[in-house]
Amino acid sequence: MTIHTPKTREDLAQLLAPMRLHATAFERAVSVGAAESRTFSMGAPRSAPNMTRWFRTVEVMHEQLMSLQLDWKRSDPQNLPYFSQADLKLGLITSSGDEFTGVAWGTPSTKNPKGSAFARRVEENGQGTLFGQPTDDGEIDVKFLWILLYNERDGMVHLELSRPSTMAHKRIDSWSERIIFPPFDLALGGFTFDEGGAEDEGFGFTVARR
Repeated sequence: MTIHTPKTREDLAQLLAPMRLHATAFERAVSVGAAESRTFSMGAPRSAPNMTRWFRTVEVMHEQLMSLQLDWKRSDPQNLPYFSQADLKLGLITSSGDEFTGVAWGTPSTKNPKGSAFARRVEENGQGTLFGQPTDDGEIDVKFLWILLYNERDGMVHLELSRPSTMAHKRIDSWSERIIFPPFDLALGGFTFDEGGAEDEGFGFTVARR
């Protein structure tokens, strides 16, 4: 498993640019999602904040990806919001994550069990045979699936964009590659990049599974 931990905005941009993605899309999505999750009183159903956060995070990701005009498309197989990029054969799904989301020393997973549409795309991720993803413009062949995971704790939204390898008990249990974003500071309204350390550049490393 390869783990990337970019320390500056430039480091993150270099990782996202080959995927035709911009950091601002993720920054805006998690910001709006977090804000919307705080609009409920104690009288609301307990699931309301988390569900609304996911609804709004997906919605804003949609708006941001479409505004990039970099050929990202949207579809909803079995009601699963799904983004795809035909030229690069990429797929992207948004999900809440557990307490290990956004930290290099843990193995994250989705917060909740996932259904068949999600599991099918994880199982076929990176295989030689591509799976077709229908869109309004026709079917797109997707080979590499990425998951945007987010988890709020201690005044920060921790997030990462990672490629899943396998699932167990309806949750992802291993990854082939992870891009760990700097935490999003809810008080400051932005990623907490370490812009001060000129010698402390972003880096990646590989973890071998035994």
